[in-house]
Amino acid sequence: MQTMYYTTHNFIRHTDNVVDLTEYRRRLDRARQEQTLDFAVDDEDTPVQAAAAPRAAGLGGLLEHCASFGIIVMTLVFTAQVLFG
Repeated sequence: MQTMYYTTHNFIRHTDNVVDLTEYRRRLDRARQEQTLDFAVDDEDTPVQAAAAPRAAGLGGLLEHCASFGIIVMTLVFTAQVLFG
């Protein structure tokens, strides 16, 4: 068996998915100066608060806790059977 090597004169140039970071930074600075951003930009000096997940209330919360507890119990029982059974 012989290895054959081929060369090509048509090299692929990736130009469609290339991100120009200097152009992005330039546009971001221009948008900050104009204050017309469609999305919120967090400055380094501004503290950001994470949104807390709402607590489940009522019957839904009780069922959620029971399901979680059931999964923990099943995991412990399975582990005990594998180790000691």
